[in-house]
Amino acid sequence: MTEKHNEQLAFFNGKYMPVAEVAISPFDRGFLFGDSIYEVIPVYNGKMLGGDLHLQRLINGLIAIGITSPYALSDWRTIARTVLATREAAQMLYIQVSRGAEASRKHRFPIVSEPTVLIFSTPFTPSVSLDYQGCAATLQPDKRWQHCDIKATSLLANVLAYQQLYCDDAAHNEALFVRDGVVVEAASSNLFMVKDNQIYTPPIDNILPGITRHIILQIAAKLQYQVCELAPTPTMLKDADEVWVSNSIEELKPVISIDGQMIGSGVPGKVWRELFLHYQHKKG
Repeated sequence: MTEKHNEQLAFFNGKYMPVAEVAISPFDRGFLFGDSIYEVIPVYNGKMLGGDLHLQRLINGLIAIGITSPYALSDWRTIARTVLATREAAQMLYIQVSRGAEASRKHRFPIVSEPTVLIFSTPFTPSVSLDYQGCAATLQPDKRWQHCDIKATSLLANVLAYQQLYCDDAAHNEALFVRDGVVVEAASSNLFMVKDNQIYTPPIDNILPGITRHIILQIAAKLQYQVCELAPTPTMLKDADEVWVSNSIEELKPVISIDGQMIGSGVPGKVWRELFLHYQHKKG
């Protein structure tokens, strides 16, 4: 069945409606300041992968910036399932909660506010093939704010990092951020490397606690891989046998070169292939 844009169901401030009918106030703080939290949840065969983990992270993010979650986790789950009920293909479920709208634009926000809640979904093509060629990455200084553990919508630094890739060299399609001499994560993904069959990934003390990262680490433990939480230096990363990045939509993506230097043999490695295959089984 062909799905038209105006037939997509959205949830907006307590009501279900066609996504085309959603109208957000120009005074909404999410629009004016990026004062909002978001989540992106992959959906396969009608089932959210890591759904409760994503929804709990949403609630945690709201708490972190002083917004009272308008719903309990079970209510978020019910709303999400209702939005997804009429959708057939693999879906990317998007949830955004802002601090709400005020009568005028001002930086200071009220202690009590009514959040703006928007949920909708769009189809996407999931990763299904082991025949990845891998991607080329470049190192960039980390210019983001210092609370990258909060999934806020204020993503200008990430957007500019991706745009810089295309301005410098269209062949590069991933940006890896360097902070205080170590590589912490990618512009929209968590980072992994493999050296001598051991997996390394930066600790999540000040980066996004990725849900896909969490699932991959569970798989790695089940397969009895040794995992070390360590942020590598650029030299360590370029000397790795394998490098990957992970997020909910691109899943587990191999990096085959960094700043033009080949990683390992220049093709996706065997550890990546094994974990990628097991990740596919999680999708049902």
